[in-house]
Amino acid sequence: MNLFSGRATALDLTASARAFAFQRSSEETVLAAEFHRIKEHFTPLLVPGLFNSGPHHWQTRWESAFGLTRLYQTDWENPTPEDWDASLTNAIQQAEKPVLLIAHSLGAVLTTRWLARHETSQVAGAFLVAPADIEHTTHPEAARIRAFAPLPEMPSPVPTALMASRNDPWLSSERARILAKHWHAEFTDAGLTGHVGSDDFLGLWSHGAKTLVSFVHRRLQTF
Repeated sequence: MNLFSGRATALDLTASARAFAFQRSSEETVLAAEFHRIKEHFTPLLVPGLFNSGPHHWQTRWESAFGLTRLYQTDWENPTPEDWDASLTNAIQQAEKPVLLIAHSLGAVLTTRWLARHETSQVAGAFLVAPADIEHTTHPEAARIRAFAPLPEMPSPVPTALMASRNDPWLSSERARILAKHWHAEFTDAGLTGHVGSDDFLGLWSHGAKTLVSFVHRRLQTF
């Protein structure tokens, strides 16, 4: 601090940046340890939505930082329920441990549809982020995913959590709470984070990671 002007000096700013970077690094280290523990009991499977999850997406950050597995589809731009369902079925059947589904947007819709249509003994739980509200959204890309309607309305057969934003163009806050009620899912407000996707630059999205870890500890067996 410059004692005459009261302004921060370059040294002050550098020290603050280092402290912030250390804080973020420490947080990532703690979360990585939590995810390592989760992987001892479960197979966390990232389930992306339309167009896949780009380099700035929290799913991509989690894949890299925590060593998670991503579900791949043959066509991310023109999805069909049958093909996407088959890919998810194959991934779940190949998993060596009970699967923890970590899904975003259309991936969350795919997850709820799959859980409503299949035997679920190999699935431990589902963490749904910003499910695309196919039946109500006016998003310009909505036509690409109309075939995934309607959204299930019955309770999820496995422990489920749902996180949603207050300003998501794909899902209103009111509808998010209605869907959580239908699915008997724990609801967490994600704040003003848009569609919680690639365009929202959430970095590691520690809020979501901490919410997932808490959900696993409280609701899934063996924890």
